[in-house]
Amino acid sequence: MRWLLLLVVGLLTRAVAVERITFGEVRSAALGRTLPVAVIAPATPPAMGKAPVLYFLHGRGRNHRSLIESEAARSALLAAPCYIVLPQGEDGWYINVPGDPQSRYETYLEEVIAWAEREYPIAPEPAARGIAGWSMGGYGAVRFAETHPGKFGFVASVIGLLDFPRPETLPEGQNYRVPIKRFSTDYSVWATLNPLRHVEKLQGAALTLVLATNGFERTMNENFLGALKARAMTARVHRLEGGHEFPLVERAVPLVVADLTRFLDGSGQVQPAAHGPNHRP
Repeated sequence: MRWLLLLVVGLLTRAVAVERITFGEVRSAALGRTLPVAVIAPATPPAMGKAPVLYFLHGRGRNHRSLIESEAARSALLAAPCYIVLPQGEDGWYINVPGDPQSRYETYLEEVIAWAEREYPIAPEPAARGIAGWSMGGYGAVRFAETHPGKFGFVASVIGLLDFPRPETLPEGQNYRVPIKRFSTDYSVWATLNPLRHVEKLQGAALTLVLATNGFERTMNENFLGALKARAMTARVHRLEGGHEFPLVERAVPLVVADLTRFLDGSGQVQPAAHGPNHRP
């Protein structure tokens, strides 16, 4: 009978956890349509005040449900001491596409944040707000934090393209073809969109990078780390064996959540940010 009791308890626990995952819709004036969004509530909502939040951006070819549909990633996100907001970013790279007023995905992400803060008890202060993503979403998270300096206390990228877009001058196997539809053919525009060129905008944020030892983006990330070092800035770096693939992302999510938890205190209350010198994935 003990095994039956344990089974029932396990099923009830899982049901309660799943109930903390909700789905909504964000009406975007920037894109002129409604897009879906998933939200995971913390196990212990704040008794008073507002809770921290992590905005987690998906990779190219994936969607707002991808991490939820992964048991390993979902379990890690459910254990986070904060709200997790997972927007649908389509194939927009989370940027306002140069020359295309119908593809304003950076402005759309601002709308997602405003929507989340209206719908949930989410704290807007930088010390309570993080942004993360993988692959295209890793690029998007870092660049969005750069274009909104001081608004995010925690920033994380998992196998993100952090020296991109750029001409194909990297070693063989370390390039990624630039989607011209999103980034144009103008190299001067590329420079404004490349996260490596603007690392100083991340000053004061707690940074986490997860690198794949065999990923095509590895050199881009090493270049990004070099740009941080040149400015006496650092990041917590995790190097995982593997390539630019979703199973590696699944392994990385618990690391991001652990670093986020270090950024926040153990009770879920917020500590001030402290940071000094010190594909279809």
